[in-house]
Amino acid sequence: MSVRDEIKWARRSIKLYREFSQLSTDNRTDSLLNLDNLFSDDFDRDDDIFKTVVEAEDEDMSDADDSDDDMNGSGFDYLCSLSSLYRTTCPYKKFGETKLKFPFGVCCNEVGDVFVSDWEAGLIYQLENVEDELKCTRMFPKAFGVCAAGNDVFVTSEEDEHLYLIRSDSPDMKTDLGYFPSPDGICYMNGYIYVVEEQNNRVCGLTSFGDTFTVFGDDNGPFTLNKPGGVAVYPEKELLLVCDRGNKRISMWDKLGNPVDTIPLPQHPDCCSYAGYGILVVGTSQGEVLFIDLDCKQHVFTWTNKQLKNPGFITGVAVDNRQNVYICDPKNHRVIKVYR
Repeated sequence: MSVRDEIKWARRSIKLYREFSQLSTDNRTDSLLNLDNLFSDDFDRDDDIFKTVVEAEDEDMSDADDSDDDMNGSGFDYLCSLSSLYRTTCPYKKFGETKLKFPFGVCCNEVGDVFVSDWEAGLIYQLENVEDELKCTRMFPKAFGVCAAGNDVFVTSEEDEHLYLIRSDSPDMKTDLGYFPSPDGICYMNGYIYVVEEQNNRVCGLTSFGDTFTVFGDDNGPFTLNKPGGVAVYPEKELLLVCDRGNKRISMWDKLGNPVDTIPLPQHPDCCSYAGYGILVVGTSQGEVLFIDLDCKQHVFTWTNKQLKNPGFITGVAVDNRQNVYICDPKNHRVIKVYR
């Protein structure tokens, strides 16, 4: 990390620390704030820089780029809470070990309902947030990627490599939205559907009627995708976030398919989900979960729950409206819910 970036992180940490120091002792304990954890694993903090920033924080630091100082404070608070919570032992629950055979995809709708695609069983399950029980809702052979739009669900099939829409009012029927070779991740944004074609190293944008309006990623120079996987939406900025496996990065695109930026990662990303507050959650084939600050374009920390025995590769991640994280662990035939 550059000195400039080091200063950015230090200044924001100091600002949050000063707010934290004004809280009562009980509130400090409950806040789960641990600034040391924020810095400890993913980059080395330069203590001299940190000390200098402490002393000069109220002065004009003309050599520092303050463009990120307007970052949403609640977002940084959330990030610090996550850095403490997900680095350590945290409450979690496992689902489906007696039902699921090979859970591949997972997604959440706006009200917190969770949908899981079971590739081997050919089923779509719904996990209702209130009851925390898996209920089989739809039959779907070789279900792969899954994406919710309200109570409707978009599903890709590895069997015939087509994208389908399953409406909540007619769950036994499916609308064919077209053929996509080697489909992987799918997402929904403002009435448009985006499908990743891993084989063709591209993403296709569709209308709700299945008409293609953009194709991108296969010939964009330095932004060209290499074995793309999952895709998510950054709704505040109307951006698409693509897991660019072969290039070990997240590629950012606007809704029309124009390249915006990339974020390098320490591992190959397989799937991703937006958590709110400018944070992206990324699952990897190494069985770890990465948390990415999209505004700073930084990998912040990695979560691996050591309590889980024989952690497998991760094929799907999702975040519900309460910031609980759901992880597909097909090797162990389960979905893991990590509580916020």
